[in-house]
Amino acid sequence: MFTLITFGSTQQLAQSWWNAQTKHDTQRSAERAGLSCMPIAGTFGFVVVKEFGETSWVVVDDMMPPNATLWFQDGEFHVQPAPQLVLV
Repeated sequence: MFTLITFGSTQQLAQSWWNAQTKHDTQRSAERAGLSCMPIAGTFGFVVVKEFGETSWVVVDDMMPPNATLWFQDGEFHVQPAPQLVLV
């Protein structure tokens, strides 16, 4: 099973992004669906994840900006802006 996560924001410099997940049977169909979402305004990128059971997964394709992070929590994948380090 492959999960496609598309993400983005409707605001510039947003502190959190929306995430949309869909399930696909093949990697190719997930990648094509992700690429077809890219022209939509507010979409920053996509990630295709291959799931192995309920606890293992690996990223097989992605178009993520360098300031993004991906994690799995409470049965869902999340893509958000990476936390910024602040020097004091």
